[in-house]
Amino acid sequence: MPPSLTSHLIHLDPLALKLATQHPFLEAAATKSLPVDQLKAWLAQDRLYALSYTNFIGSLIAKTPIPTTSDRETTLEWRAADLLIDCLNNIRTEIKLFEETASSEGWLEEISDVHPNVHTRAYQDLFAGAAAPQKPLIVGLAVLWATEECYLRAWSYAKSKIDLSLSSKEKDVMQRTFVPNWSSPEFQALVRRIGGLLNKFGSERAEEDSWEWQECEHAFRQVLKVEKEFWPDVKAVKFHPDAKTHSKDDRKVVNEI
Repeated sequence: MPPSLTSHLIHLDPLALKLATQHPFLEAAATKSLPVDQLKAWLAQDRLYALSYTNFIGSLIAKTPIPTTSDRETTLEWRAADLLIDCLNNIRTEIKLFEETASSEGWLEEISDVHPNVHTRAYQDLFAGAAAPQKPLIVGLAVLWATEECYLRAWSYAKSKIDLSLSSKEKDVMQRTFVPNWSSPEFQALVRRIGGLLNKFGSERAEEDSWEWQECEHAFRQVLKVEKEFWPDVKAVKFHPDAKTHSKDDRKVVNEI
């Protein structure tokens, strides 16, 4: 029996997958050893990533043909549209979580007053390329699954580093809010659902070793590379809270590592 597309992709480059999902930033975030300025630097960029993700999902929905036949709900196209709508609703909730958490911590204006750094722009370019008109839908779904699979693995790794003896009052915002959110059973279920749909497309709409599978391989490798670089260097990142003192053109933003 041939491997599923997701299984094939996961085993392409185990070292690159590990580097993308077991970064020192994650351990620092889980052990309260991440300085607040560095936390805000990451949060600012991840919020921009989430907003770009919204456009990405919208582009995938736009290129998904909606069936009108009586068996509409059983078709792969409708399942894809239905899932993408759920992903769109999910990212709206994520953005709200970012902003409400930042607001409660007094950081909202700071994290909103930044520009994308080079690594966030790399993700934006990756999304744009995967959703381009000439790309088959399966490639966009592969990028969608890869980003979410990496996120689930990354924050599950972070969760494994949290001191279980800590009380709620002893936990910081990463331990209380963000780590549990992206390692939750609900998020895991969404990621598995995306992977299941990608496997359906991989088995029914593309043959193993076909050019579509090769496109997915290339996209997956790109995600691993971009994801590894997206995590800030915990020793080098600096956040500039005085960004508003600069003009629009020369405003300081999170360092491009």
